[in-house]
Amino acid sequence: MSTTPEIPDPGLILETPRLVLHRPTRADAPRMAELANDVAIAENLSILPHPYGLDDAHAYIDNTEVSAARINLGVYLAGEADGFIGTASLMPRDGERFVVGYWIGRPFWGKGYATEAVQAVVDLAFGRLGVEAVAATARVTNGSSRRVLEKCGFQFAGSGMGPSLHHRGMVPIDRFRLERSIWMSLKNWAAKPGGAARSA
Repeated sequence: MSTTPEIPDPGLILETPRLVLHRPTRADAPRMAELANDVAIAENLSILPHPYGLDDAHAYIDNTEVSAARINLGVYLAGEADGFIGTASLMPRDGERFVVGYWIGRPFWGKGYATEAVQAVVDLAFGRLGVEAVAATARVTNGSSRRVLEKCGFQFAGSGMGPSLHHRGMVPIDRFRLERSIWMSLKNWAAKPGGAARSA
C-alpha cells in the first residue's frame, strides 16, 4: 500500500552515506559544464547537447524543478565544497509519472556513485511521494547504466526506440521498471538481521 504523497519542498535535500543531492545552483555551472562536455555522456542521454558549455549549464540550472511533477537534483560528494559530480532526476515521460534519469562525470565512474544516487531518488519516489512504480531507460549499448538499474531492483520491461539529441534521431533502448512491491521487499530484506544492504 502506498504512503500518503508528500509534496516535495523546493529546498529538498537527500543524503546517502557518501553523497548529498539537492537542487543545483549557478555556482555549480562551471563544474557542470566541464563534466557534461563529454561525448560518452551525451551519447547515452536523450536530451544532453554536445558540445556542452557554460550557457547550457546555466539553462539547465535555471530551469530545474523540485515539485510534485518533476524533480531535478545535483549530485555532490558529501563534505566537499566543490563536490558536484552529476545530476539525478525524476520526471514524467512516455505515460509514466516518474522516470529516473541520471549522469555522473567520467572522473567518478566505477565508484558506485550512480547506484547510490539512483537509490536515493527511488527511495524518495516510493517512500515520500507515494508512487506505485518508477521507470527507467538505458541505451542497449550502455551496459554500465543497465547494471546500475539492476542493482537498484529495476526489472527489464522490453526494448524499443528512444530519442537522442546527440544522434539527432531515435536509438535502440531497453526499458526498465521497479514496482513498489519489489522495492519494499528489497528494503525489508536489507533491514533484517544478517541482511546485506543493496550494493552502493
